[in-house]
Amino acid sequence: MLARLAENLFWGGRYLERAEDVTRLVDVTHHLLLESPPAEVDRTWTAVLEQLHVSDGFDAWRSGLAAPLSTTDAALRYLMVERDNPSAVSSCLWSARENSRSVRELISAEAWEATNGLFLKLNARDLAAEVVDRPYDVFSTVKLGCQTIVGVLIETMPRDEAYRFLTLGRMLERAEMTSRLIDVRYEQLLVDRSARQRVALLRSIGALESFRRRYGVSNEPNDVLALLLLDADHPRSVLFALDRAEEQLVRIGSGDGRAARALGRARAGLRYRDVEELLAEGLHDFLDALQHRLRETSDAVAAEFFRHTPPGAMIAVATA
Repeated sequence: MLARLAENLFWGGRYLERAEDVTRLVDVTHHLLLESPPAEVDRTWTAVLEQLHVSDGFDAWRSGLAAPLSTTDAALRYLMVERDNPSAVSSCLWSARENSRSVRELISAEAWEATNGLFLKLNARDLAAEVVDRPYDVFSTVKLGCQTIVGVLIETMPRDEAYRFLTLGRMLERAEMTSRLIDVRYEQLLVDRSARQRVALLRSIGALESFRRRYGVSNEPNDVLALLLLDADHPRSVLFALDRAEEQLVRIGSGDGRAARALGRARAGLRYRDVEELLAEGLHDFLDALQHRLRETSDAVAAEFFRHTPPGAMIAVATA
């Protein structure tokens, strides 16, 4: 497979996963803050923007608006609609569509139609107005559309290199987004032991029903942490995502390469620890280190598969 095509598949998977994850996060945050005081609204949206690493861009964008918006309305527009924000859902879906279009011969026709259809459906709507006036309709459309695309990919694509690069991108993105969310929200669980915060965190990752089946009515933050970080059987947990990512790397042919070693270090840090050990070590520091290893893995995948210089290749040397 050409390196360019592999890279488009990898990033197509990442953008698709990011669109769904950001939508889940915005949906749950908006619902959580409906009856909250203004100070809590501002503080919570600030934490979300920092979690997504877009707070500076948001401040610059908001200061340039012709008409002022409330914090919630501004955050909804910036995270869902604003195309100048590369992490906005509309930007992610555009990027996922463009990457899919460039590899149409490698994905199924049904997968392309689902991806293109979701983009066109949203592009035909006045999202800037609807995300403020009818946000849950927009959230539902995006979440269902992304889940449909993933389902079509799983059911119609052979387990070849194209599928594996797509899945690798999706799983690395899921692991990073989930670890960021835990990093931001876990302290809130310790401060506010009400079911409200626990339910919000679990819903934002799509794990509420699984938690209730596993832990019943438990309100222990450590049980939430065990499910979202360490449960190897739950498809939204960090460990599950890393297991699937490692499986794809091995099958692609990077069983002992730089990317596999970086991912193996990230995975081992979870596989052989329990919640008490993570808390004793310092959860924030551990999650920071985990996210660093995930970025290292992504860079190593790029170096190994997308920007690789084969042995003996001629390299141009600049002359004075």
